[in-house]
Parts: sequence; structure tokens; C-alpha cells
Amino acid sequence: MNKSIIITAAAVLFLCSCNSRKVAVTTTGQVKTETATQTEGAIQKVLYGQWIATNINGTAVTGNDRPYMVFDESSTNPFIVNLYAYDGCNILNGALAVTPGGQMSRTSEFLSTMKMCPDAQYEIGFTMALNTVSKYSIEQVGRDYLLYIKNAQGNTTMTLRKSDLGFANGAWQVTKLNGTAVPTDVEMQMVIDIPEQKLHGNAGCNTMNGSIYMNPDIQNSLEFKNIATTRMTCPQIALEQQLLTALAQVTTVQLGKDGSLMLVDANGHTLVTLTKLNLK
Repeated sequence: MNKSIIITAAAVLFLCSCNSRKVAVTTTGQVKTETATQTEGAIQKVLYGQWIATNINGTAVTGNDRPYMVFDESSTNPFIVNLYAYDGCNILNGALAVTPGGQMSRTSEFLSTMKMCPDAQYEIGFTMALNTVSKYSIEQVGRDYLLYIKNAQGNTTMTLRKSDLGFANGAWQVTKLNGTAVPTDVEMQMVIDIPEQKLHGNAGCNTMNGSIYMNPDIQNSLEFKNIATTRMTCPQIALEQQLLTALAQVTTVQLGKDGSLMLVDANGHTLVTLTKLNLK
């Protein structure tokens, strides 16, 4: 059964398929949710996943410990979405009815942990936005999506961002460092695990492991943190150090026209070029 998300924009439409369902997307525009088919497509293709709060009641959300919500796929009703959320202090669990016409509402009271956090500045606003939600809209901006939570009057009470970096997920071969080709006999490979926000791989000589941070304020943000390696030495150790130095400077990721992945620094310079590995 085909499920379509129709996005109105001036950009050129292109079709992508997932299993037997097809969805039309653009680089920018409003995700349509008027009909049942459009709404189900929006839930399946866009809404599921993690959304990080960027603005609550007109106040920009800052810092690393930001409120977020996760819509999961466990419900058997296509228009009921189970919700797991963090308000900056407590964990909330519940479900939302997401119905045609951009409607969204609680199905019951949310369950919450009962921690006391005197410095959780976004807790009240986040919880109020969820308790009073009546409508919503989704906007696509590049590869990111913005979710607008609205009250019965149609006023936006919270804005959340979902960064779609699925294109960076997987196993990659390092083919260039600072514009210079890496010798083909050097085993320099990495696995970028977006869902788990982890980095694993072979740095050319040693095994490396680290974490991934995605800044919700920056489109295509991808930073590598806390990279640790084993301590062997080998002829490629100088090249390995170049890679580790480059990874520490990466701030964003871009997908090349040929399917390559480019790791870019804050000045827009491509530091590392990767080619997808076929592990099948």
C-alpha cells in the first residue's frame, strides 16, 4: 500500500521508496497532513524517532542537556503514537492521537518520574506544551525536520528538531585525508552508528572507539568525541594520527553526488572523504 507525504515547495520533487511505500520529498517545505493517507505517511516516514526541543514558549533552548521526545512504532493503531519524553528533569511516558487535519492530542494522562530538579528551567514549559497540545505541523528544511507543537488556539508552544543523518549511518572506508588519497593497502575503516551515537573502526593501525554528538542547532551537525585507541605501533602510525586529528575537528557531514561521505570542519573544509563499504 502506497503512503505519500506531499510537500509543497519550489524545489524539485524526487521519489524515494522504502519497502512497498513511496514518499515524495523536497529539500524544503511543509509536510502535508490533511488526509488520512498523508497523515499516516507523515507518521511513518517523519514523526517516528527522536526530536530535540529548540524553543519552548518563545524561549530558545540551549545547553547540552535538552528536553526531547521520542515517538516509537510500538502502537498497533496507525494514528496512535506512543511517546517517551525527557523534560529536562523527569521521564514521561504516554501516547498521542495524531489524526488528519494536523490534529494531535493526549490519549490519557502522562506517567512521569518524580525527581526534583531545581535547575530544570524548561521542565514546566515542556510539560505544559504536551498537556495542552491540540495541533501540530511539520516543516522540512534540508535534511532536517521541524515539529511545531500547538495549543487549541493554534499558537506554537514548542518547536523541536529532528536531524535526519541516516545517510551517514553504516560502514565506511577512508579514501582521502585532507584532500590526499589514502593508499589502498591501508585498512582505515570506520562504522558510524547514528542511532547509538557511537564510532567504531580501524584508524589504520589501531582500533578506535568514540561517541558522536549532533548539535540540534546546526544542520547536518556531526562531531566525534572521546575517541580512544589501542596503543600498537606500525608503519601507518603517522597516517593514523592525521585521521585522529582530522576527526577531532569535524563539525558537519555532507553527502557527495557520488555517494561519498565528506567530514567537514567549521571553516567548510573537507577533512575526510569516505566511501561506503558493502559488507554483504
